[in-house]
Amino acid sequence: MQEINNEEQSLLRENSGDHADLETLASLCRPPLSHRTAVIGVGNRLWGDDGAGPELLKRFMEEWEGREPPSNSQGKCFFIDAGEFPEDWLIRVVDLEPDMILVIDAMDLHAEPGSVAVLESEALPEAVCTSTHRLPLRTLLQLWEEKGSKAFVLGIQPKDVIFKEGLSPEVQMSIDSLAQFFLRRHCVE
Repeated sequence: MQEINNEEQSLLRENSGDHADLETLASLCRPPLSHRTAVIGVGNRLWGDDGAGPELLKRFMEEWEGREPPSNSQGKCFFIDAGEFPEDWLIRVVDLEPDMILVIDAMDLHAEPGSVAVLESEALPEAVCTSTHRLPLRTLLQLWEEKGSKAFVLGIQPKDVIFKEGLSPEVQMSIDSLAQFFLRRHCVE
């Protein structure tokens, strides 16, 4: 497993999750990328911080557009903005045959706004009462895993999920830090 260096730790704010989450995150995005990865942004940009998933996905696409993949990259990365209904992408994602699926979503982590956590399907609740999705993420991830993919959620603690455009400063700071973290892991090595 690739260790997180001091500079990368400083990119991520103190409340961005515990060390185990950051190590998991680092291991998910370490080169060489010899597998097929689906990165799925989930959320509604019109509901404040609920738009964190699509915003981070947009940042990934902007940051990596036009960049040469690392010479040791043999895999393929698919970026999907699933909006409010990731379940609508169930079959299409299966058809991509990804080895790994990373779903980015705002969720109540019972933590400070902007905190992040990397969660496997077993760590997610069966149903989330405050969820904006029709199908619980846990069920969706389990269905993808039954088809052979390893699936994770990168959860971001929202501050405000109210009808408004734009993210809170805390969530925006986490998005900026995560975008830099992933960019360094994929493009600098």
